[in-house]
This record gives sequence, structure tokens and C-alpha cells, in this order.
Amino acid sequence: MSVEKAKKAPQDAHLLSTEQPPAVPSGLLLPPLCTYPTVPTVPTDPAPTPPGPSPPLFPTPDPVLAPNPAASTCTDLNDEPRPPRPVAIDDNPAIHLPGWRRWVALFTVCWMTLPMNFATSSILAAAPEVAAEFSIPATTISVANAGVFLAMAASPLIWVPVARLLGRRLAYLSAACVLGLCSIGSALAPNMATFTAIWVIGGTIGVVFLVYGQTILSDLFEPTIRGTAVGFFLGTCVSGNGIAPLTGGIISAYTSWRVIFGVQAGMTLIGLILGWFFVPHDIVAEKDQEQSEETAKRLLRVFSPLPVFRVMRHPNILLANISCGLLAFNQYGMLSSIRPAINERFNLTTPLTSGLFYLAPGVGFVLGGTIGGRISDHTVKRYIKRRNGLRLPRDRLRSGFASMFVILPLGTLVLGWSLEQRLGGMVLPAASAFVAGVGLMSSFSGLNTFSAEVFPQSKTEVISSKYFVQYMFSASTIASRMSTIQTMRTGWAFTLTAAVGLLAGVIVVFITRYEPKTEKLLRENR
Repeated sequence: MSVEKAKKAPQDAHLLSTEQPPAVPSGLLLPPLCTYPTVPTVPTDPAPTPPGPSPPLFPTPDPVLAPNPAASTCTDLNDEPRPPRPVAIDDNPAIHLPGWRRWVALFTVCWMTLPMNFATSSILAAAPEVAAEFSIPATTISVANAGVFLAMAASPLIWVPVARLLGRRLAYLSAACVLGLCSIGSALAPNMATFTAIWVIGGTIGVVFLVYGQTILSDLFEPTIRGTAVGFFLGTCVSGNGIAPLTGGIISAYTSWRVIFGVQAGMTLIGLILGWFFVPHDIVAEKDQEQSEETAKRLLRVFSPLPVFRVMRHPNILLANISCGLLAFNQYGMLSSIRPAINERFNLTTPLTSGLFYLAPGVGFVLGGTIGGRISDHTVKRYIKRRNGLRLPRDRLRSGFASMFVILPLGTLVLGWSLEQRLGGMVLPAASAFVAGVGLMSSFSGLNTFSAEVFPQSKTEVISSKYFVQYMFSASTIASRMSTIQTMRTGWAFTLTAAVGLLAGVIVVFITRYEPKTEKLLRENR
């Protein structure tokens, strides 16, 4: 065949014929191709070969998954061999459901975050009324609330082993039952000791809905839309932090604060019914049910909390968890400051009027979570194209740079100093709280999805470790915020909060530039 005909022949001509491909003329420059040990190379002489299907002249790698570097190398016939590129991560959903069932499951896991947030945040706007009924200082309520956050930090150490034993679905439904019972108990508590004890026990349930909500979404949605799903989930979760105090303030203004926990119990019942019908069965639980009867030794191993801590040996996972903790410090620093700071600035005396101010950050949380999820998906798609089909989990974190370094610190600083210097009336603090809410949730979106993707073999443990660190930071903020404002004043307290958010951004930049051991392990397992 002549050189001109070889140039005009289509690359997929081998699909239309079983003839052996022609010899490569000398002097003809060929583009780079990938060669595999099990695939014969292009012949250099026209000698006859045994009949049968011929290999493609130019093998084309899968557009999504890269070839295995252990079994192939990319070679330019006109140059030296090129090093193999990393292997992409498997992007297929683990659980396949019809489209409408996936979105109903998303609604279900989003709904269950609301009663969880009510358990921790609804009392923020009604703390003076609770303190008055039990004849205790208001700071005691803050300390008790910090205890609830500590219980939430420890909850993965309890419920992750339970899920290993019972399965994710059954553990999820059991946690909903316990939260409903604790809500009823808190409403009927006769004294502060009983109220605190039941409140803390209910706190040990909360993170279950966050951890397993994220793992369910990572099993249901492929990566190119997973950020959007997690964004809705995150937006609903954090919007509860604004809706819960507002609802608590409205209820406390017109009736007893105990009704708050009755509403919480009703919301949990709705979530339990939805979960029964729409939370999918997990594959791991079905496999565990086929195993033999549990032994005492295996039970001890199942309930060991070490796997949650073991994943933090990987630097990128530990640093991502610390970043989430610093952002949580920012989030609850803002939310726990609203009632004392707003009351001092505008002389608001009722829980209803101060509770209305939680709307601004709450709306910002919803908008920021939704926008942040879409931006993170767009960032993933852009880097997939840039890397010729390769997807790395850390690419998603780049979507939060603008939020962490500009939007979040700007909104936080304006909020604090407008309250301190009495600027802009109520409009400027409300607008800045909204901006800070948008920036905070846009920053969180990429980090939350990253936790579910960075180490797929242990995603439950990774997400659990994230919430363990995150709620440890939250507890420290809740316990110390009032004394910090009294000591440093409002402006400098919010300046400290903004600096903490910037530090989270610096850590995320480092993660995006660091090739972690987890990616190497993923490449080795391909």
C-alpha cells in the first residue's frame, strides 16, 4: 500500500475487515500509541501471518478509565517511552436505582438532617427561657449544648460499629427511633439534670444521619452529579441550623419551649416512615448476613473504634478533617453569637425577634450549598477533560478557593465590625451574615464530597472521622463563644473567626498540591 493510501485509511478500518493490517512504510511518522504486553505490535514486514482477527493499528484507551500502568506503557514511535499516567477511580454507582427513587432517597436523607439539627440548634434562641424555668444561669445551657456536640463527635465510634453488625439501613432506622424517643424525653424532663442527660443521649444519634446520608449519596450518584446531590444534602443540613433557632424562637414566644422537642419528635417520625420505604439496602450488609453466627472475638473487633482513627494516618484525610473543623468553628461561632450580639446591638428582648435574624445565614447556607455543589461538579468535569479522562478526588477542592479566601472572610469581618461599630442598622449585619453563609457552605461542599471519594474502600470511616473532628471544634466554639465575646468584644471575636476560616483555605490549597498515598493505593488496586 502506498504512503498516500495509508494516510487516507480510517483508523477503525480493522473493524470492517479481518485482513492483516498493512506494513508500515519506512519514513512514515506515526502518532503515539499505547502498547500492551498481550497485544502484538504492528508488523514491520509484509510476511504472511496466521488467519484471524487482527489487532487495531492504533489502540484507543478508554475515555474515562486510563490503562493499567502495571500492564501497559505509552510509547511514541518517534521518541522515547513515556511514563504511565495514573489510573482513574471507578466512577460507577455502587447501588443502581431508577432515577425517581434516587431523588426520593436524596429527599429522605436530607429530611433526616432537620430533626438532627433541631436537637442541637433549636434551643439557641430559647436558652434564656429554659434557664429561667430551671432557675440556672444561661451559660449553663451553653455548656450543656457543648456536651451535646461532644456526644455528636463521639457518635461515629458507637454507630459505625452498630452498622457493621446490623447493616447500614437497619442502623439508620434504629437511630431514627432512638432520636424520636429522646425528643419525647426532653420535652417531659422535670429538671435540668434529666433534661441534660436525655439531650446528650440524643446527641449521640445525630452524626449517624450525616455519615450514612453521605455514604448513601456516594453509592447512588456518579461523580459528575454527586457534588450537586451532596450540595442539596449539605444545604438542607446547614439550613436547619438557621431554621431550628427561628422555629424555637417562634414557639418560645407563643408557648412553652418544651413544644420544640415535640415538633422534633414529629419530624423524626416522618423521616422514619420515609426511611423505611426509600433508604436503600447496602451491599455490605447483605453480605454480612450470609456469614456465620458472630463470635465474641469478632464482636469485639466490630465494635473497635480504631478504624475511624486509623484512616487519619493519611495526611490528606487528616488535613481535610482539620479544614472541616476550622470551618465548623466559623459556622457555630457565628450562630452562637447571634442572640447575645444582636440583643446587645438592637436591644431585642424576645426570642421571636432575635430568632428572625437566623433567617439571613440560613438562606445563605441553602444557596451556598447548592451553588457550591454545582461548582464542584463543574470543576471535576473541567479537570477530567484536562487530564484526558482521569479524575482525582482532590480536583474537587479547587472549587472552594474563592469562597474560603474572599467571600467567607469578607462576610464574617463585616458582620462582626458592623455590630461592634453600630454601622448600617440591621440591614448590613443581615446582609453580611447572608454572604458569610454562602461562603461557608460553598467552602464545605467540595470538602464533604471529597471525604466520600478520597478513599472509597473506607469511605464510612473517613466520613466518620471528619465529623468526629468537626464536632470537636464545634463543641469548643459553643462552650467558649460567650466568654470570648465578653473578653475580646464582638469585632475582634469575629476577626478571630475569619482568620480561622482563612487557615482552612491554606490547608485546602496544600491538599490540592499534594499527591497522597491514597491515590497511589488506588492505582495499585486497579
